[in-house]
Amino acid sequence: MEFARMLSYCAALEANNDRQWFHENHDRYEEAKGDFLRLLDELRYAVADAAPELGGGILYMDQRDWMFRIARDMRFYQNRPPYQPSFRAYIAADRKSWLPIGYFLCVAPGQTLIGTGMWLEETADINRVRDYIALHLTDWEQILRENRLTLSGDRLKTVPRGYDPASPAAQWLRFKNWVTEFDFPDETLTTTEAFCDAVRPLIRRMEPLRQFLLDAGSSIAAASPELPKAAKQSFDF
Repeated sequence: MEFARMLSYCAALEANNDRQWFHENHDRYEEAKGDFLRLLDELRYAVADAAPELGGGILYMDQRDWMFRIARDMRFYQNRPPYQPSFRAYIAADRKSWLPIGYFLCVAPGQTLIGTGMWLEETADINRVRDYIALHLTDWEQILRENRLTLSGDRLKTVPRGYDPASPAAQWLRFKNWVTEFDFPDETLTTTEAFCDAVRPLIRRMEPLRQFLLDAGSSIAAASPELPKAAKQSFDF
């Protein structure tokens, strides 16, 4: 597996993001896609080792089920180029469902990362997560502190309406989604084995946060007649 081939293809697609170039270079895409699928096949074992509760649901899955299409859905991105110049995947037992929460992966020049998190569309569901965080604030802050995690989700400029700006949880209530991720500089991307070795301890650090968000998600599911929708823009790296 060669990261160089994936990164080179993504860089070329970024510079030539149109349908004609894509189809004329389809063989390059298939080669780079094959590299990415082989990476996912190896990465599943690192994920399963570091997140055993998730591992049982992913070990025997077809890794193609985790991969996102490289073509953008132009219904949502009408004013943008037709292709997403990156290889992306969501490693979970069911990529099309927001529960159980999994781990997302992106490979692209200057943008390679792995992370986890929760994105929701409905304000009522977002507020339920806010309420859960406020109710379990000590545990939430301990997870972030002990595992040296930084949240990178979108946030409001002020505490949302209906919440006390003086709340001890105020800084977390401003978030609209809760995401943590780790970046990999291009020069560190060498072999699949080295990448998986680097990912394993990072997932161990993120796993308590994923478990916390799973519990928050379960509280939403218990309060809702139907599972809420995950935000469509979640993986627009």
